[in-house]
Amino acid sequence: MADFNAQKVTKVSKSAAADPDASFSVEGIDDGTFAIASSKKELKQLMKSDADVVYDERKGKLYFNDNGAKKGWGEKKDGGLVAKFKGKPELSADYFDGLSAYQADEIICVDITDGFASFCEGSSGGEDIKDQIALAREGLSDAEESELYGEILINPKKGLKSIKKAAKKEGYLFDKDELADALNEMDQAGAFTDVELDDASLEALLGTGAADAIGQSHKGHC
Repeated sequence: MADFNAQKVTKVSKSAAADPDASFSVEGIDDGTFAIASSKKELKQLMKSDADVVYDERKGKLYFNDNGAKKGWGEKKDGGLVAKFKGKPELSADYFDGLSAYQADEIICVDITDGFASFCEGSSGGEDIKDQIALAREGLSDAEESELYGEILINPKKGLKSIKKAAKKEGYLFDKDELADALNEMDQAGAFTDVELDDASLEALLGTGAADAIGQSHKGHC
């Protein structure tokens, strides 16, 4: 049985998730609810619900909601992303010890119309820019996240433009200065520790020799 927690993101292989006898648990949850998000809108709604564990089936990512019905997942390392399932398998509460299915009708929101954001019952209606950035990330693949993170480390000005452009495709419009401040705060808080830089970014940052050494070091620990 795999035990997940927010201290470290666990990567679950296709074979482990496909095992009919597979059993998982989330540290700190003995009697909670399990919800599934099949779209970005549903993920956004569930982030502001009292569902304890949320699975984003589009990306195979599992989140622990330590913030209750408040916006966000809670403090870093207390809540947030706890596991990534390769192959994006279909999961249900049956796979998790102590969890039962979250009822969809517990989410009450106003429909999105003409670009206006929907608000869930009990939420404040407004969104912090860091919450918006976190949601915008959900529309990116791991490779896209790696490319953008590497770009902003190499050339912050160019990187900000690329991030604004990527976020715009997901429906988010950010002020450049506010975006820069928010990204800096999130980075210092460790929000991007799960992003793995690709070889090209490592070479640009450290030089080919250093990048190769790091790559060999990682291979030695696989």
